[in-house]
Amino acid sequence: MMLADAILLPFALWIALVLRYGDLRSDVWVFWWFFLAGSLSGVFALYQFGLYRAVVRYIGPSSMVPVIQGVTAAAIVLSLSAFLTKTSSFPRSAPIIFWFIAILLVGGSRIAVRAYFYGWRNNYLTKEPIAIYGAGDSGAQLAITLVNGSDYMPVCFIDDNRKLRKNVIHGIRVYDSGHIDRLVENFGIRQIFLAVPSATAEQRSNILNRLAVLPIQVQTIPSFDDLISGRAAVNQVREVEIGDLLGREAVPADQDLLGASITDKSVMVTGAGGSIGSELCRKILSLNPTQLVLYDNSEFALFTIEQELRPLCSESTELIVLLGSIMNKQHLSTIMDGFNVQTVYHAAAFKHVPMVESNVIEGVRNNVVGTWNVANAAGDNKVEELVLISSDKAVRPTNVMGATKRLAELIIQAFASQSETTKFCMVRFGNVLRSSGSVVPMFEQQVVSGGPVTVTHKDATRYFMTTSEAAELVIQAGSMGKGGELFVLDMGEPVNINELATKMIHLHGKAVKSEDTDQDEYREVIEIDYVGLRPGEKLYEELIIGQVISGTQHPKIMMADEDFLPFEEITDICYTLQTACDNADYMTVIKTLETHVSGYAMFSSIADPVLALDNARKKHENNVTPFSKNED
Repeated sequence: MMLADAILLPFALWIALVLRYGDLRSDVWVFWWFFLAGSLSGVFALYQFGLYRAVVRYIGPSSMVPVIQGVTAAAIVLSLSAFLTKTSSFPRSAPIIFWFIAILLVGGSRIAVRAYFYGWRNNYLTKEPIAIYGAGDSGAQLAITLVNGSDYMPVCFIDDNRKLRKNVIHGIRVYDSGHIDRLVENFGIRQIFLAVPSATAEQRSNILNRLAVLPIQVQTIPSFDDLISGRAAVNQVREVEIGDLLGREAVPADQDLLGASITDKSVMVTGAGGSIGSELCRKILSLNPTQLVLYDNSEFALFTIEQELRPLCSESTELIVLLGSIMNKQHLSTIMDGFNVQTVYHAAAFKHVPMVESNVIEGVRNNVVGTWNVANAAGDNKVEELVLISSDKAVRPTNVMGATKRLAELIIQAFASQSETTKFCMVRFGNVLRSSGSVVPMFEQQVVSGGPVTVTHKDATRYFMTTSEAAELVIQAGSMGKGGELFVLDMGEPVNINELATKMIHLHGKAVKSEDTDQDEYREVIEIDYVGLRPGEKLYEELIIGQVISGTQHPKIMMADEDFLPFEEITDICYTLQTACDNADYMTVIKTLETHVSGYAMFSSIADPVLALDNARKKHENNVTPFSKNED
């Protein structure tokens, strides 16, 4: 490049003199040493101003500054040379004309090389055309990154700000967001990159819901918080999280509530390897407990969460990892006593509706008797606080899982009514995104594998919340408990499952199969298969049983006032269920649930299997001959 500039600068001076004289035949070589001075001084000045340190293929507008500085220095040298040598025949306007032409030649040569690498060498036609939603600083940085790459070519910016309309950024035009349909068709866009890191959750949700009606893949850059904290960079594009569609504005956590039941205390989490249990552990660990006891019956789940948390432990926190079942009351009591547990978050439960529906005995044993054991152990060892993680399926349940969770709530309420040392409370909420058995990862897997996507019913709706938000609210709700409260989390508006499936298909850049679109020339077509409600499933979910609900000091946490049973009655129910479970007495289990859980009745599709299993139990009992005392 220095050699090229050493040639271009004298050439610029020659053009300047020719233009000044207006005659190509003029004898300009009488000033030959001016050509040498302009070339050497220009190259030296450009070197001093750092032009040759710039990588030409990545050169940008800022690199024109040293070009202007260097050429200006060369023009000054030419003027001074003519003045000091008193060369009156050298045109005084020549350095000025030289200045303009040299900038064009030196700067233009860089632009030509850059164009070679960006355009002709990379061949724009081989890159996939994409649109960038957001014409701010982040969008501009993303555009530069993509242009430098070999996979994507930004063909347009899209922005909601009408003032930016028709502006050009890095050679890319900005269009109004109202023309997305036309832009997708005209430019053949298959992907849109979302570059609005500072947008609120509601704004992102509105944008994504507009884009979700189009069969184009949407990816996004990290959030503004991740960018300014250094946890992520603008070019780290990721898939859109389905939680972005919910548009839930995060309410800043009350730090006093977060730490009240955890900081400098011994905390235990049952079901620590599960979706909500593991997220609780992450939040709890960041609040500096003296001890965190992870308790779960799944070896793999416990191993996984331990490997994640162990490196994050501070010196002031002891991480204790214990395999065990909540069916073992003595083990629970030994742990709470041995580690002086002060706060228990009871997240251990069987939550998958169809699975519990097919395994009534184990579902009741774990969710009801297990909760009874945990509550007993907490009360016996004078634990300061126990928080039950409940479910919206406990409201007027139509399935065994919901009925067991409602009984678990009744158990905690009963213990709260007679305990003077332990605060018992419950937190009820709906589905958490990406939990085990959740519909969201199942839909994603089905979309990636080419479908069909299985939806139970076109009108089915569910409440959704991110796992992180749910865990944070559970901790804050528990800290507000005085004993016996049933806290209900604000889940926002229910989500239509069919619409959710459609949006997920579109956001993956695929089309939904319909009568009109059996196939698509450019996109893969995914079929939605309506399979009907599974045994025990509801069409709609509810969060409260009655109408009595009040607010709390947190805008996302409410408190419900619902009926409960006396401690003695709950005790009888639990003993009855425990005995029935031990004896595989299905009908007694079902009848007990129907009697004591308001609104529950055995779903017709499981009636025959339950009766068959109960008959098999009776037949087995009749065929067994007891040993006499004298028989070995």
